[in-house]
Amino acid sequence: MRLYYVLAYGIKALIRCVNGKPEVSYHEDYDPNTQYLIVAPHRSLLDPVIIAIHTLPHPVRFLAKKELFHSKVVAWLFEKVGVIAIDREHPSPKALKEAVNELKKGTNNVGIFPTGSRYSTEIKEGAAVLAKMGKVDLLPVAYQGPIHIKDLFSRKKSHRVKFRVGQPISLPEGRKLTSEQVSQVEGQIAEALQAVDDWIDPDYVYDIEVAKKERQARKNKN
Repeated sequence: MRLYYVLAYGIKALIRCVNGKPEVSYHEDYDPNTQYLIVAPHRSLLDPVIIAIHTLPHPVRFLAKKELFHSKVVAWLFEKVGVIAIDREHPSPKALKEAVNELKKGTNNVGIFPTGSRYSTEIKEGAAVLAKMGKVDLLPVAYQGPIHIKDLFSRKKSHRVKFRVGQPISLPEGRKLTSEQVSQVEGQIAEALQAVDDWIDPDYVYDIEVAKKERQARKNKN
C-alpha cells in the first residue's frame, strides 16, 4: 500500500494548495485508530479521494463497480491502492469475502457508498450485513464541495472542500442480523448521513436531476 500513502498525502497537499484550507471536522466518538466500514453519500468522483485523505493514517479499501476497471492502467492503479471490484447487480461471494476479511484484519477501513451510485439517494442492502460480518461499526461521513475536479482549482469559499466524520453506528448484538434489524440499520444510516450533511451545512442540496442530465449529456457526446 506504499503507493496509496504517496498518492493520499500528495493529493492532500495539492488540494490544500489549490483549494485552500479544507473545513474538516470529526465527531468526538470517532477513533482514528479503530477500523470501520465507512458509509457515505455518493455525489462525485471526488468522494473516495476526499474520504481517503481525511481518514488517514489507515487506508480505505473502497468497493467499486467492476465497470470502472475498464482499462489495464486503471485496473493496475486500483489494485495498487486496494480497490475491490464488485458487480453491483450480482455481488460475488469472493468480493464480499475480501471486504469482510479486510475488516477482520483490523488494519484498514473499507468504504462503501450505500446508495450504489451518484444518481440515487436510496439506501440499498449490504452495508449493515457487511459490517456485521466484519465485526466493525459503521462510520457515516460526507463530503460537500466541488462536484467536478476542475472546480477544486479555486480558492473561492463557495468551492471549499468540506468534510465531516459523524458518530459511529454500533450494530445490534447477536451472530446475525434479522431482516427487521437490517431495515432498522439502513434507516439509521440514512438518518446519520443526513445528520452529517446538516452539521456541515443544513442548506446543502445535491441536485440529482442535474447529475442525471450531465450523465445523459456525456452519453450523447460519446
